[in-house]
Amino acid sequence: MNIQQLICAVETYRCGSISKAAKKLYQAQPNLSSAIKDLEGEMGMQIFHRTKAGVVPTEAGEEFLAYASDIVARFEHLQNRYKTGDSSSRILSVVTARSSYISLDTADYINEALKEPGSFRIKLRESTNFSVVNEVASGEADIGILRANTYDEQHYLKMAEKKDLKALKLPPIPYVVLLSRSHPLADKPLITPKMLEPYPEVLHGDYETPMYPFSDTRFHNYFNRPEEKRLILVTDRGTLMDMLAHVEGCYMWTSSTHPDLMRRFDLIEKKCEAPPVNGVDSILIKRNRYITPEMQAFINMIYQRRTGEAEH
Repeated sequence: MNIQQLICAVETYRCGSISKAAKKLYQAQPNLSSAIKDLEGEMGMQIFHRTKAGVVPTEAGEEFLAYASDIVARFEHLQNRYKTGDSSSRILSVVTARSSYISLDTADYINEALKEPGSFRIKLRESTNFSVVNEVASGEADIGILRANTYDEQHYLKMAEKKDLKALKLPPIPYVVLLSRSHPLADKPLITPKMLEPYPEVLHGDYETPMYPFSDTRFHNYFNRPEEKRLILVTDRGTLMDMLAHVEGCYMWTSSTHPDLMRRFDLIEKKCEAPPVNGVDSILIKRNRYITPEMQAFINMIYQRRTGEAEH
């Protein structure tokens, strides 16, 4: 067994396909397939099930790939750190469910990195909670920020645990209604769900999961019964801000929005007399993996800003 075989196996796991992994590794598909078969033969175990749709790890393969991913992560970190002779280079990859706080916190992290000598490569990607779990599990991202709520938190945490991820939970934040300062309800001392019914609701990201538990706004129901609710479905956060700022009367349920973003788009948060729901964020990392100094610094920053305490 050598590091190149492990890289082949881990990249195949990340891609879920031998053909896709071969393209990323600039190898011929038969050569990559042969390398994986040789590794399986050497280890005396089947690492992947081959299917028409691609490959999926066997139960034993899941455990093997967890260790292999850690070794490859360490190797890549070592290689990137020293191959240019610049031992101060910073490497960090973060995937987060859509969050203005995490984006601006990452900007602050980068500003701190700019004060130090040396180069860096910092990757930030916004996606869905499902992708956050899978990208951290596959090693494609070093750190994931999971953004759930009171009702779906356990679903995502169990998914993360099954994929051998460690979750560092952050303090809960109550859900509020986000709307324009010019919204007809903006000056109301108290908002109720009944008052929101005439207005269009913006759904951001995971459409199949309602943004608020009592709101029957599932994506598939929308097209079956469009008369029940006026919905605006968006995936991009910039588009979300434009909708809230410019579409008359629209609103969104959310756990938190950074004050800088609210000022920029003239938005406000309002409490609603509704069943209490909290947004529950968690920092995800692969269990027992090597934690680089860059990862630890980022985790410490996020944790301290949300709790006021250093992460141990």
